[in-house]
Amino acid sequence: MKRILIAGLAAAAVHRWRRHRPESLRGRVALITGASAGIGRVTAHAFAAEGAHVVLVARRADVLDAVRAELDRYRVPVMTIAADVSRDDDLQRVVETVEGGWGRIDVLINNAGLSLGGPLEAIDPAQIRRLIDLNLYGLVRLTQLALPGMKARRYGRIVNVSSVSGMAVPPGFQVYGATKAAVDAFGQSLRRELIGTGVRVHTIRPSWTPTDMIHELNGDALAAARLILPPLMHMHEAETVARVIVDAVRRNHGEVIMGGPGFFAAGFSTLLAHNVVTAYFRAAGIRRVVNTLRGAGV
Repeated sequence: MKRILIAGLAAAAVHRWRRHRPESLRGRVALITGASAGIGRVTAHAFAAEGAHVVLVARRADVLDAVRAELDRYRVPVMTIAADVSRDDDLQRVVETVEGGWGRIDVLINNAGLSLGGPLEAIDPAQIRRLIDLNLYGLVRLTQLALPGMKARRYGRIVNVSSVSGMAVPPGFQVYGATKAAVDAFGQSLRRELIGTGVRVHTIRPSWTPTDMIHELNGDALAAARLILPPLMHMHEAETVARVIVDAVRRNHGEVIMGGPGFFAAGFSTLLAHNVVTAYFRAAGIRRVVNTLRGAGV
């Protein structure tokens, strides 16, 4: 009986090791939206450093060309496509261009997003529509378009860059938090739907990350506004998020909650998340932060 138990444990350990052993990204085609700045730009560097073929997608062609020049040092193929991921015709063109040129999309990194805050009654309805189209519709639709090819090849990695704001939403971020909560739910359902297909779904939930979009913010400002509570909550550099994305793909991490133990604990309980937010986040204290973020895009 003892030998059987030991053999079973050993078999389980080997299975787990095989399931989670790092896979190589060399030669994989990685498509990154929102690649012109912030997390997307740094993630492009991280995948190029792994030897992946990188597709850069964002609205401004000139900025994408600058990022492509930065990637020359890695000596990997790089493709740039200027597109607005909230537009269906642009999304179809992106997938057709990549599959027509390079034959496949192996890794899809849905990173493009918009940050918007303020009292609900003060937000322009056009901005609300833009936020939902970019943060949610574009992500879902691009995944839908890339998925048939991934399933046909029985290989695909879909990375959705969400936010801890999808779990613990401070005052003034109601629409933004709603889009990120929807991204989380989308990823959970799709992950279950794709079991056995060779396609995996990864959801990354960063905390506050200083990027070009919110470069005015720093840890002191966020702490003063009670949006982070060291050491329970903290900021990340974009490079840290990029490394987490690469590791999630290579090591099959389905969901990653960043930002410290405070956010990690909130992920276990909606009631806990509500109590934390209610106790520590104050609408008046974060008004200046919200004004910084209003209408900023990635």
